[in-house]
Amino acid sequence: MPIVPHPEEIPSLSFFGDASSRDRSYMIAGGFAVAGNRIREIEDTIATLRDDAGIRSEFHWADYRGGRRKAGYESLIDYAFQLINQRNAALHVIVAKFDAFDHKAKEGENKDTSVNKMYFQLLLHRVARFYGQKRAIHVRLDQGNDSRDICAMRNQLCAKAYNHYHTKPNCVRSIEPVCSKRVGIVQMADVIVGAIAAKRNEVQHTSPKGELADYVLKASGRASWHTDTSFSARFLTVWHHK
Repeated sequence: MPIVPHPEEIPSLSFFGDASSRDRSYMIAGGFAVAGNRIREIEDTIATLRDDAGIRSEFHWADYRGGRRKAGYESLIDYAFQLINQRNAALHVIVAKFDAFDHKAKEGENKDTSVNKMYFQLLLHRVARFYGQKRAIHVRLDQGNDSRDICAMRNQLCAKAYNHYHTKPNCVRSIEPVCSKRVGIVQMADVIVGAIAAKRNEVQHTSPKGELADYVLKASGRASWHTDTSFSARFLTVWHHK
């Protein structure tokens, strides 16, 4: 006799995110939305790319120095945009003019608090809005103080999503910090977000990072990261938060 799924059982989707450049003019937060049934396949592919490049730790924007690792990082970037172009994953990015923020608007607040607030906006107005009506969402963010607060704000996020976008109740089932060394999709987000931040802040790299940032921009098919994507965009979205 076939097993009939419980009516509340709906497909899952996970968002793997990271943030970059909290100490520059523009802070960037973003990540990849991946259907639950594709996560293992994507993780396995990233692990293979890492092994083929001889990288024993992780793909990491801050640690990139070019050399023998160049081909591996470029393969990771190619794979990321292949997933997007084939609609097997979506990249959602928020850009915040961070030097215009009052990071100490309330006692105890700082730049980490502001990054957490931007994660909240990204998760509400992109992830929950796009997927909350049909998916059970799980959020995995690179661990650190800049993601600590948002991991405790699931109830508030779900309530706003329900009221703003008529999502399913409790559409975000979990928000958890993860160690990037153990999660390849977070590593992929780290590299892409780091490259976007470098270009948006117009960083003049004398290191190979400049070439890698150029490579990411070319792979994206965009002319720059200075403008928002169209309202109808779903698989690659860039949003300058006002």
